[in-house]
Amino acid sequence: MTKENCKTCEKEFVIRDEDLVFYEQMKTVPPLYCPECRMARRLMFRNERTLYKRTCDLCKKDMVTLYTPESPYVVYCSKCWWSDNWNPKEFALDYNPNKKFFDQYKELQLKVPRLGIMEIQNVRSEYTNGSAENKDCYLVFASDFNEDCLYGRLMQRNKQSMDCAFLHESELCYECIDCRKCFKCMYSLQCQDSTDLLFCYNLKNSNNCIFCTNGRNLSNAILNIKYTKEEYEKKKTEILKNYESIEQAKKEFEELKSKTIKKFATQTKCHNVTGDYLHNCQEGVRLFDTYDAKNCSYMKDIDGAIDSMDCNNAYDKPEFIYNVMGALQGSKLKNSAFVFYCNEIEYCDNCHHLSNGIGCISVRKGNYMIFNKEYSKEEYMELKEKIEEQFKKEGILGQFFSPEVAPFAYNESLIHDFFPLSKDEAIKRGYKWQDKTTGTFGKETIKKGEISNSVNDVNENILDEVLICESCNKNYKIVEAELTFYKKMGLPIPHKDFECRHEDRMRKRNGMKLYHRSCMKEGCENEFETTYSPDKKDVIYCENCYQKEIY
Repeated sequence: MTKENCKTCEKEFVIRDEDLVFYEQMKTVPPLYCPECRMARRLMFRNERTLYKRTCDLCKKDMVTLYTPESPYVVYCSKCWWSDNWNPKEFALDYNPNKKFFDQYKELQLKVPRLGIMEIQNVRSEYTNGSAENKDCYLVFASDFNEDCLYGRLMQRNKQSMDCAFLHESELCYECIDCRKCFKCMYSLQCQDSTDLLFCYNLKNSNNCIFCTNGRNLSNAILNIKYTKEEYEKKKTEILKNYESIEQAKKEFEELKSKTIKKFATQTKCHNVTGDYLHNCQEGVRLFDTYDAKNCSYMKDIDGAIDSMDCNNAYDKPEFIYNVMGALQGSKLKNSAFVFYCNEIEYCDNCHHLSNGIGCISVRKGNYMIFNKEYSKEEYMELKEKIEEQFKKEGILGQFFSPEVAPFAYNESLIHDFFPLSKDEAIKRGYKWQDKTTGTFGKETIKKGEISNSVNDVNENILDEVLICESCNKNYKIVEAELTFYKKMGLPIPHKDFECRHEDRMRKRNGMKLYHRSCMKEGCENEFETTYSPDKKDVIYCENCYQKEIY
């Protein structure tokens, strides 16, 4: 084990002996940056929710896109980008050993058309990104196979649900986080196979519950105590009466959760791993929102990866990938972003079915390519050796793309969600910043404090009004599908815009910082790594003590 100081934030970080073995296998060198800064460099390539309107540079039609109209890139709409009306290989550059690698890469980056938004086979769901097979959805991100869903992130196979995150196979849910196979649940967290929950935490196989925690097979329960169906319905009506009663219930629920026993981490079927929100993971450290991973470390939003490190949003069983932002399948991928079904590539962006590539952008199929130019195998291998020597001389060997070639600004990218920085601090660390904020201000037709407290007092005229967020003062509107949902569920109109509501949801989940702590069960001496900060008053138990207490 060795210790180094991060070149960006100057904090000390550890390189484990296991990490060194992996770097040797990948024929690369140890990182120069701490895990957080390594993730920041990767996530600078992922703008997930900052959307703009601009014109497609090929068909000239208006489109919703991730790129501001002022960005220097050529941007195509999805239909044009995937069409045969252009060829990425037409923009090929000859590798020049006398020019810096990233200078050449930036030259190519300004020429090759970029995909305006990441979406596949959506139906009437233009305002979505990182999405596939959605129907009639609006402002859902990193979400697939949903129908009639609005304002969500990481939602999979849901129907008629709104303002949710990490929701799976559920219907008619609102403000639910980390829930699976739930029906008509609201303001609930980490619940599964349950129906009609209101302000509940960690329930399974339960129905008609309010303010219940750590429950199994509950029915008509309030605070985990059995009541009649009539008493349950009366309490539910009281809470959902209006905006004020719901806000009061939120405060009561937060207080209840703070006193509830929690397992040190949300882990199931895991062995010898550290991190949170994990399922069936074996051998690794600093894993988050990861499933079915083996021998992986420093990863987030991963499914099925094997023998990999330092990756985000990699799915469908990739192997031996390092420093990658966005991948499907593939093997021996290094320092790349959004590479799908590729093998043995480095410093590539948004490439598909590419094998043996360096510095390629938007290639949809190819072999032995450098800067979008194809070579014979012999020519490619010879140039590859020269380029790797150049990496060493320039001090970029083994490191992710430099922030200067990231296509987005810090406050546009996903990293701002996890590790927010001020403009001055972001620029100091070498990141770009977007001064032109999205949205409008000062156009509201309904002032703060004037929104109706009950949906019963709202009619379709609200669709023509402009509201103001009580938190950030940004203007927002109510869309027709949204109003229909509120009426159906008996919910008041929100007093915040969708982005502030999203931020509120994300704060309900633990972050990615790990703390070394001990089990709080009296007499237990077990220690663990947890995302629960010791500064908070949460009651944290080890696996054994938690299982004895809950089951």
